[in-house]
This record gives sequence, structure tokens and C-alpha cells, in this order.
Amino acid sequence: MELRAAATDLAALHRRLLARAPDEGAAFIAAESGGSGLLLRSYRVFGEKELGAASGELSVTEEAQTAELATLKRGGHALVEVHTHPGSGPAVGFSRFDQEQLPLFARYVRLKLPGRPFGALVLSEHGYAGRVWTDAGVEPLTIRAVGQRTALPRWIDHPGVDPISRVDQRFDRQIRSLGPDGQARIRALQVGVVGLGGTGGHVVQQLAHLGVRRYVLVEDDVVEASNLARLAGATRWDPLLRRRKAAVARRTIRRLSPTAAVSCPGSLRRRAGLAALSDVDVIVGCVDNDGARLVMSELAAAHLVPYLDIGVGIEGEGPARSIGGRVSFYLPGGPCLACADEIDFDEVAEDLESEALRSIRVERGYARDRRVEPALMPLNGVVASLGMMEFLAFVTGLRPVVPFTRYDTMESRLIRQSVEASPDCVVCRPAYGMGDRQMVDRYALDARS
Repeated sequence: MELRAAATDLAALHRRLLARAPDEGAAFIAAESGGSGLLLRSYRVFGEKELGAASGELSVTEEAQTAELATLKRGGHALVEVHTHPGSGPAVGFSRFDQEQLPLFARYVRLKLPGRPFGALVLSEHGYAGRVWTDAGVEPLTIRAVGQRTALPRWIDHPGVDPISRVDQRFDRQIRSLGPDGQARIRALQVGVVGLGGTGGHVVQQLAHLGVRRYVLVEDDVVEASNLARLAGATRWDPLLRRRKAAVARRTIRRLSPTAAVSCPGSLRRRAGLAALSDVDVIVGCVDNDGARLVMSELAAAHLVPYLDIGVGIEGEGPARSIGGRVSFYLPGGPCLACADEIDFDEVAEDLESEALRSIRVERGYARDRRVEPALMPLNGVVASLGMMEFLAFVTGLRPVVPFTRYDTMESRLIRQSVEASPDCVVCRPAYGMGDRQMVDRYALDARS
């Protein structure tokens, strides 16, 4: 089983626990179920007065344990116990005392927190070991850190990334730019792309050229004649055949990688689409409405999934015309689109209403049809490429990710925005690390039938 956690949380937890070295430290992680794994919601590091010793080994006092287990029970969380073995090196493992006591403690915890798994981690300065107890038995517990690659803790291993040889001619130039490890990380990713129109078509095309092999494509629109001026990969036959945009994107991918795994679960407003996105390595949003952005922002925070949002816009007329775009990258623990004031909640209310009600309101003049907006393929390409450079920065550690960037076409300039995570954010803070309990599928239209 995997414990997914923000790199910032893991780094802070590791630093605080190892600050007691050469003495051991201990903490309890409040974890949530998310898909097939666990998510780090929060943690509590025990202080000196809450720690004791049993048979020469570190232990948490009964009073502190009881109080924290009661808090976890009230919050509905699972427990992952963490302690340190300073000086153990990268080959850290559970001690003989741990081997004897942890199964007993696991049984005790699972009686106190019924129906929830119990995990245990032991950390050193350079590595970790983990186990988890569930109804199915005992299995290894691994850690998956998400966030800036340049800030990922060095003590966390990254299994599952196979090296790529320089003799692979297709990616020779990229490997010379990013290195074999960078190319291997790209190949190992599963990427969710939501929205396969003007910007989404460019994104899928670039991901395929970069070497991504696993995709979740979320879109249910069909190609129309007006799409041909801006939809990368489309042909003049597609609108005549009423071909779906997801099929066009899949065709683009398969022409470069015939064996690529491509899943097309339909609309973002379906349970299948939301479930598929909750387990990807990164979401790329290429949508034209804030309703979808809110859903993805909440899902990304709940399941600790990095979320890259790419948006373009053409507004006004004449000298006052504004043409440009925005690239925003939510990394768990950092600011989201709502923190940056980039979500219009009035528009969200319109976007998430039923199609029938929206049509009536547009017909009667209470709302405008925002689905028909000006568009330029070169603008889509520029902003999509800016987004893909942030994607490469995130995946390979080429440089730190820039969370918020604006592109002004009229001034021909990039503007880097400084945004802080808001402790009062109504989107990312309540949802953070809540996993399945956030019930993001309440946005699914098929959940209401």
C-alpha cells in the first residue's frame, strides 16, 4: 500500500522528528483512504513530556496515545504511527522490539478505530521502512511524495522508474536535455488531461511527443466544423463523422505510441471520470469554465494530486482588447486557484447547473453562452507550451515550478505572480488530504440518478 503525502509535509515531519537525534522521535499521522492507498491529512509530533521508554526503547505515554486516538476517532481518520532510528543509514528497518510490539499495537488500534487500516513507519536520516495492517493482512507501506521535485526529501526512494538507455533514438535529443532519469520519469507517469479542445489538443500532442505512455482523457464533446481552425490533430472528416474529441486525442497518441495505455472515461461530471483522475500522477486541466476548475481543484486537494491548469482568453474590442493566457500549477500544500482568486464562484454556479436550466437562462437573457468564445490556435499553442515547460520542471526537476504565470499577448510579456496559500481558502483547505471522504463524486451527474 502507498501513503501519498505532500513533499512539504514530509520534509517538515522528518526535520522535526530527527531534531531529537541521537534520541528517537515519534509522531502520529492522521490518514485518509484515497483510492487504493492512504493520504496524509495532518500529523502530530509528540513532545518530550509525552515520550517515555519501555525496555530501553522509545514509547508514547498511555495518556498521549489515548488522547490522540480519541481525536482520530472523532475525525474519522486512520492512524500511521511514525518513529525514528537515528544513525541507521539508508538500510533502516524495524527493531526487534518493533517486531514484537507493533502487531499488538496494530490489533489495539484497529479495535479503537474499527474498519480502518493501521500503518507504521520508521525513519532514519537517509531512508525509511513501512508496514500496514488491513483486513487482508500485513503488507509493505511505501511513501509517495508529491510536490516540487527540487524539494523532494532525499530519504524517499522512487521505485518503479526504469532507466532509459541513450541508444533510444526517438528520445535522443530529449535525453541529452533532460538526462536518462528525466526521460524515465516522463515515461513512468500517468497523466490525466481534462478538456481536449484548443489547448487540450496541443497538450496531448506534446505529451505524446515527450514520451508519456499512460493517459486518462476526460472529455465527451464531439468535433464540430468550427473546431478545425484550432483543434490540433483534427481532420476535415472528423466533424462529418461526429467523431469524439477523445477519439481524436487517442489517435494522436497512438500514431506516436501504438502501445500507449489510453483510458477515456467520458465527462468530468461522471463518477468514472472523477474516480480515474483521483489516482493519476498529475492532472492537466484545459477547460474553458470555472465550474470544471472548481471540481478539479477540490479533487486535487482531496487526493493530493498535482494540478496544472491552462487557460486562454480574448476579451474586449479595439485598443482595449485583452489577449492572453494563464498557467497555474497547484502542488499539494501550496496555493490553489481559489487562493489566487482565479475562480469566479458566480460562474461556477452557472457552470454546474443543469443543461436544461442553463439553456432557459441563456434564452431569456439572464446569462450568456460562455461556451462560444473567441479563439486563436497560435495563442492556444503558446500557452499550452508554457504549461508543458512547467510540466517538465515538475517531472524532471529541471528547475522549480513557477505556480502562477500570465502571458500578455498585446504586451508580448510573461508575468510571474506571487501567490500564498490562504489558510481561509474554502476549496483546498477543507478538502486537503480528505481522499474518498471528500465525496467529490457528488459533482457527478450520474450519481443523482
